[in-house]
Amino acid sequence: MNSIVKINLNHLISNLNYLKSKINSSEICPVIKSNAYGHGATQIAKILDRNSIKTVCVATKNEIIEILKANTKLDIFHLGKIVLCKENMNKKVVFTINSLEDIDYINFKCRKEKIKIRCHIKVDTGMGRLGCKMEEFDEIFNLVIKSNHIKLEGVYSHLSCADDKKSKYNKKQIDNFEYIINQLKKYDLKFHLLNSAGIFNYNKYSYDYVRSGLSIYGISPLGKLDENLKPVMEFNAPVVLYKNIDKGDRIGYGCTFKANKKMKIAIVQCGYADGIPIEFSNKGYVFYNKFKFPIIGRVSMDLICIDITSYSGKNKIDNVIIWGGENKNSRLEYIADIFNTIPYIYLTGITNRVERIYV
Repeated sequence: MNSIVKINLNHLISNLNYLKSKINSSEICPVIKSNAYGHGATQIAKILDRNSIKTVCVATKNEIIEILKANTKLDIFHLGKIVLCKENMNKKVVFTINSLEDIDYINFKCRKEKIKIRCHIKVDTGMGRLGCKMEEFDEIFNLVIKSNHIKLEGVYSHLSCADDKKSKYNKKQIDNFEYIINQLKKYDLKFHLLNSAGIFNYNKYSYDYVRSGLSIYGISPLGKLDENLKPVMEFNAPVVLYKNIDKGDRIGYGCTFKANKKMKIAIVQCGYADGIPIEFSNKGYVFYNKFKFPIIGRVSMDLICIDITSYSGKNKIDNVIIWGGENKNSRLEYIADIFNTIPYIYLTGITNRVERIYV
């Protein structure tokens, strides 16, 4: 018996349609890096391909190769530091130029292979991560358009505080990006700036593309619940044993839980090797129908223990939900808020030994 992640494909399509309603004519480029945020990149790519998506975004060389092997019609937009090899130098792949060094590297590699690759330039408008500095842009742009090995298709950036509509820093970054756009009006280029949070807070600046990650998987990027977003993932785990314990009995490694009364507990086959964070120890919950059961003791590699003393249902509890699904209490927006963290941590932490089932 093992834990299972159920992936609701109808919810995925519903979320895409909801996002499309917010951005007019802009094209959605779903972000499927980190195994499609734990949902399974190859399968998600195939579904997106069958539902009129033209481009998906990834972060690493291996992710490019994985999606190329999926044999879809999708273009693959690489958000990370450029690394070229025979497997990814493909007409479907669009690479990012972040620096002058990237141009030299591309020219060297492509001259050797006698090819031309598709690229966008990323501008650091204030995020401070990847992207060329504003003052470097003119030099980089001029070198790119002169290169015989680069087909420049677009320019993009990324907002630092897109989830905070009141942030004045967003205006600074938008102004910087608009300055770049105004310089390039005579060129046939595509522009993009917004992630999921940006779609909700700054859809006026959707430009040609938006890069939607968290929201296509049905989780609000703003922290608060949006009932129009349908969770795509439901993380389930099997109950493998029931026990009655007495007052004073201890549970798990380190004896961190001591029963203060007689209790009924269940052992669930799912642990930190599957993706349950260790901080759920003695603090987290699992879910079954309308019931909410506390995790007691330390999260182990393969198992957790839960207190089911309060259960009054007639049916035997065979499986519990770790997070996701239709139960509002099990939505990751709530769980992440309880632990003062972000849903991304949980989604991308689900390991490969958890089976994905697509329904």
